[in-house]
Amino acid sequence: MSELMTSRNGFIRGALAALATESPRKIQTRSRSALYTPLISHDAPPRNRRPYVGLDWSRCSQITTTSHGHCENQRQLDEYLRHGYGFLTISNYYPSAPAYPGATITKYHYHFRSDWPLVVNGVRTEGPFDWNRIIEPIKDKISPEFRGEFPFDPKKDAPMFPNWPRGMLEAPNAEHHSFLMDDGCCDPYIHLNGVGSFYKSGSIDKYRRFGTRHLGYCAGTGEHWRTSVDRMLGELMFEDGGGVTINHPSWSGLDRNLMLQMLDHDPRVLGCEVLEQDFKGTSENYWDWALATGRQCFGFFVPDHGIFDRNCGANILVVPQETVHECLKAYRLGNFYGSLHAMGELRYTGISFDGRTVAASTDRPARFQVITAMGVVKESEGTSIEWKVPDGRYFDNGPKMNVFARVKAFAVDGSEEIIWSQAFMLA
Repeated sequence: MSELMTSRNGFIRGALAALATESPRKIQTRSRSALYTPLISHDAPPRNRRPYVGLDWSRCSQITTTSHGHCENQRQLDEYLRHGYGFLTISNYYPSAPAYPGATITKYHYHFRSDWPLVVNGVRTEGPFDWNRIIEPIKDKISPEFRGEFPFDPKKDAPMFPNWPRGMLEAPNAEHHSFLMDDGCCDPYIHLNGVGSFYKSGSIDKYRRFGTRHLGYCAGTGEHWRTSVDRMLGELMFEDGGGVTINHPSWSGLDRNLMLQMLDHDPRVLGCEVLEQDFKGTSENYWDWALATGRQCFGFFVPDHGIFDRNCGANILVVPQETVHECLKAYRLGNFYGSLHAMGELRYTGISFDGRTVAASTDRPARFQVITAMGVVKESEGTSIEWKVPDGRYFDNGPKMNVFARVKAFAVDGSEEIIWSQAFMLA
């Protein structure tokens, strides 16, 4: 199977093939009363409304990474390294279990024994799960294309990354899916990442290869999205770092009110993906819409399955020290910016807001835009830009009407690189 077929579009074709008679957004049902009971406290500090405060950019490191990037073999890993990645949070699924530590992960790492709970026939069931034993009675139903993979044999196993880079900064992460919605139905399109979380969910049965869903094993979380978010947050590596991201809102057709519910559920639901590779465009409309409501919403820039694409996307963390903890704290504080190419063709050398003036500078000439809820409010070309927030007495364009401000810079050297700052909330 080609790498292209491992994209999300391939997942949907396989995952929904047996559900043609049902609505693709309404697959499983459970009673409303069983959907959600809080598992953790939600009194974490609010999302930082003024990112980058206190950073000395001249002394900070800029580390290329992403919050959502699939990597299942050495060739893909080599491409991440070619893009200069200095911090890896691989976000594979089937199962949604961290490929962490990367040097220890093998092709069938989780196939011999899954030791986390799964939803089986609608009931959360404790592990471990021996997949060889589970699949054996239905092995004749395995598609001929995949019969050679079963039974899972340690002799067939091998490192997923034979040449894992020594000393690479890394943290656990996974992409979680198949959440229950408030109506008790399962939506396979909505995906969330737990950046810096050890939380595991779902089965090994990618593309329905092994028939376990016919036995009642949910391929994803099978729980209400709020419950799953609580579980992700409850297993964070650091209390003050990392969090949950809302993935590819345009691709998933995310309801905007649901997006606000997710942001309001817990401040450690950090924000949404803006550059979502599979959509071949940006979700700036979702981002700006959420920001315009007065909610801080960090923007994430990701390759997803598209690390080999030119416009693959990355997050550039700005950290005072090159440690895993500082990288995850940068995500929590919004101390990062987005890049279209992730190749260092254009970099911010400063982004700031002192309560009155938004300022940004780059390492080479660029065309700048300052964007607020009113749209593009200033454009200029050079290596820096400043925009003063209008006096609040001007009702038609005061700070409350602008609500937020962010900077977008376009390379003018022909590279076509674009970089996005996080947004500052103006009031």
